[in-house]
Amino acid sequence: MHAVITILVGGLSEAVPLFLIASGLTLIYGVMGILNFAHGGMFMFGAFLLVWILGGGPVSAGWFVLGSLLAALIVGAMGLVVEPVLYRPLYRFEPQVSLLGSYGLLLFLVGLAPVLWGDQFLSQDIPPTLAGHSAVFGISMSNYNLMEIAVGIVIAALLALLLKKTTIGLRATALAEDREMARALGVRATRVNLMVFGLGSFLAGLAGALIAPTISISQSLGVEFVIEAFTVVLMGGLGSVEGALLASIIVGIVDTTIVTYVPALTGYSFYIILGVFVAVRPQGLFGRLTASET
Repeated sequence: MHAVITILVGGLSEAVPLFLIASGLTLIYGVMGILNFAHGGMFMFGAFLLVWILGGGPVSAGWFVLGSLLAALIVGAMGLVVEPVLYRPLYRFEPQVSLLGSYGLLLFLVGLAPVLWGDQFLSQDIPPTLAGHSAVFGISMSNYNLMEIAVGIVIAALLALLLKKTTIGLRATALAEDREMARALGVRATRVNLMVFGLGSFLAGLAGALIAPTISISQSLGVEFVIEAFTVVLMGGLGSVEGALLASIIVGIVDTTIVTYVPALTGYSFYIILGVFVAVRPQGLFGRLTASET
């Protein structure tokens, strides 16, 4: 039982950043039809910005939360600029053009990071109040991992409310389901695209901020995590936020299990999981291919 709970908590905490970055990625694809490689760059900027805001040293949990939200808001604002400047002029072309544009933006962001923050690895201390451990069912668990799980639950609930209960969410869902019909009924696709891209960028920035205290931060994050995020998106089904959530949990738990019991396969777990899903269920868990051209 001890091992099961340890793997479960570790897997769920690993799943939270994956869900945040993958949910933004799948939202952008579902509504706008763009496979946004630059999402990895937004994630990387979230981590760098947190260190820049907090200075890398120990801070209180309150300041850490505020710093994470500020980093995510800055990245979200970047998305609000990038969408009309870079992506919007490309919508009239074939989807491959937007794909190349997003990859070009990723390379730009990866190249810009060392200019702004240097080429050395950076780090951010975990807040002292979150650096300890708490007992869960009599088992000692990292407070930071527990905090990540709580954040994931809150964000998943807020996303569900946003998509199902708000005007912008319902319009985004309508565009994802049938873009031409939604536009015929008066949905302003341009405005919805902007809001969705900004939200997706915010989620990527928040994911980067949350994972910053647990890793060494460098420009390589922009490439490494976008591959993992695409793995989760493909497993969940393109365009499905629910699929991204479930796939993130599966990946997190399976990866933690492999690292615990088969450490020789560390680093390969994502490829193993994706290979199994492609063979068994190539359309993903929810398999909702709803993206259409703008």
